[in-house]
Amino acid sequence: MIDKQQLDAELTAVLHHLPGWQLDPAYARHAWCAVLRDGTGKGIHVNATQAKGRLYISGMWPFDAAHQQSIPDNPLHISVARNRPPEKIAADLQRRFLPWYTAAYAEQVAQAARQDARRTRQQEVTVELAALLGDESTRRLQGNPTQAYGPGVTVEVDSGGETASVHLRGKSIKTVKAVLRALAKAGGLTE
Repeated sequence: MIDKQQLDAELTAVLHHLPGWQLDPAYARHAWCAVLRDGTGKGIHVNATQAKGRLYISGMWPFDAAHQQSIPDNPLHISVARNRPPEKIAADLQRRFLPWYTAAYAEQVAQAARQDARRTRQQEVTVELAALLGDESTRRLQGNPTQAYGPGVTVEVDSGGETASVHLRGKSIKTVKAVLRALAKAGGLTE
């Protein structure tokens, strides 16, 4: 635990030069890392074992409503020498990491919001289509709010709620032909 105490002491000294940032107490029991938080959701992960004698710095990323983390394609990681003065480490973070991370984090927050909006739209369309199937269609697959079931039919709404798949089960050929004719009439098929 001495190593963790040393890491936290080093980072506390650095935080005197990073206004608005503080140690995240949720990482107090981690022996080899710490997280700095700014109070707005952003977090800097500091790993003390990744590179000997250095602090390995990486960003922490937002989650959407489904607990999916939104991470940029090429996240930036930097390392700084642990033996440098705290104000120099803070200056390195402010110069080399924070401008990129702040912009990338904002992009990922927007991406998570777009994903949440797509998922909400998908679920709204599923409810709308379920209503067209009749009262029995309210039985939706538990844990999957993108599918609705009616007697002999399954409707699954695709991501974003713009398209859907319909699976007919045990329907007469007459009924299937009627469905296909309706699709053709709506412009979805050619007769």
